[in-house]
Amino acid sequence: MELRPWTLPNLLTLARLGALPFIVLAILDGRQDTAVVIFLAAAVTDLLDGFVARRFGMTSPLGAYLDPITDKLFLISTYVACALPSTPGLVHIPLWLVILTISRDVLILLVALLMYLVLDVRNFPPSPLGKATTFVEISLVVAVLLVNLGVLPRAFTDVGVTVVAFFTVSSGLHYTWRVANLASPRSPRPAPPGAPPAGAA
Repeated sequence: MELRPWTLPNLLTLARLGALPFIVLAILDGRQDTAVVIFLAAAVTDLLDGFVARRFGMTSPLGAYLDPITDKLFLISTYVACALPSTPGLVHIPLWLVILTISRDVLILLVALLMYLVLDVRNFPPSPLGKATTFVEISLVVAVLLVNLGVLPRAFTDVGVTVVAFFTVSSGLHYTWRVANLASPRSPRPAPPGAPPAGAA
C-alpha cells in the first residue's frame, strides 16, 4: 500500500502537529493571545487540508490516519493544559471533563480495535453526532482562552462545559449502539475474498 506521505494535505497536517508544543507552552505560560492565534491557525489548516485532499484528489492512506490522530492529540493536549490548576487564568476546564473526554476516546479506540480483530470491520465513518462533539470540544478550548483574555464572560465556559459533557456522553452511547448493531447476528458480516455478493445466484 502506497502511503503517499508528501502530499500538500499531509504537510499541512504535519505543520499542525508541529504547532502543538507551542500552543501548549503558550497556555501553560498564560499567553492566551498567542494560544488563540495558534489554535485558530491550526483550525484553518485542518479545514484546508481536508478541502485540498478532496478537491484535488490528494487523499492518501497516511493522511487518513495522520489527520484524526493529530486532531485528537491537539484536543487532549490543550484540554490537559487548560485543566491544570497551575495554568494561569480565571477559568479552567474541569479535570472530570478531561477524564470523561479521554475515556470516551479510549473506549472508542478499544472497541474499534476489537471489531477489527474479531469481525474484520475496518470502516468506522464518523457520525454527525461525533463530528458535533469534536466541534463543541474545540469551541470550549477557544472559549476558555477568550474568557481568560477578558473577551468573553465566564458564563460561556460554564455553559460550554455542560454542552461538552452532554455531547461526549451522547456520542459515546451512540457509538456503542452502532457497534452493537454491527456485532448483531442480524448484521451482515464481511464476505470472504472471492465470495459472490449477497443475493447473487
